[in-house]
This record gives sequence, C-alpha cells and structure tokens, in this order.
Amino acid sequence: MKRRILLAGMALAITSGSVMADKQPYERLRYRQDDPFVFCKQGPSIEHNEIQSPKCWVPLPPYTGAWTVTYLCRPENYYGARNWQQADYDSLNQYLSVCPKAHTSGDWKARGSQGAPENTDSNGYNSH
Repeated sequence: MKRRILLAGMALAITSGSVMADKQPYERLRYRQDDPFVFCKQGPSIEHNEIQSPKCWVPLPPYTGAWTVTYLCRPENYYGARNWQQADYDSLNQYLSVCPKAHTSGDWKARGSQGAPENTDSNGYNSH
C-alpha cells in the first residue's frame, strides 16, 4: 500500500512538473527596451547600440522564431563586413526563446494608420 502511494505521488510530481515547464515566467528582454512586439518584428537595434552594423540576422514573418542570416557577416560571407559578436548570438538566442511564446500569448493590435509597433504603447494605442 505504501508503495502504491509513493508511486502515485511520484507520478503526480512528474505530471505537475511538466505542466509547470510549459508555464515558464516571462523572460525579460535585453533588447528593444523589453518590448517583445518590436523585438520579435525587428530584432535588436543598431540605432540604440544593441548590436553593431550591419545586422548578422533578421527575423522573418510571421515573427514566431523564424529567422535568416543576412550574409553581411562572417563566417557566412568570407568577405563580410564583420564577424558575429556576442550580442548577435545573444539576441538570436533570446529571439528563439521568446518570440514563439510572445506570438502564442496574443497578437499585437495596431490602431490607426501608424501601425509600427515601436510607435504604439503597451495598450495598442498610437503614442505619436
């Protein structure tokens, strides 16, 4: 009897652990001022010195984790403008871990004709 209770408790712990793994807490972004909609659509910012120019990778629509190299950096392009840096790898890894979750948590709703996500507040309203 004790053995059955122990096994049932272990099964419950394993099951609840896998459910908890799906409900991971929000991961703060180190790019785009922690705005997942802008980051997932545009990647890290050159203008705000998050990465160097040119970009080594860019997000692809529908911005759910798909991306491509730009072929402007080495090693993909032997004559590229620069090597991949730590910030390039870090931003790509964060894109791959955050953007699929951001897409499943709800779509960004643009209001008005100024539909760029960086021009919109957290409620979806145009801030300009």
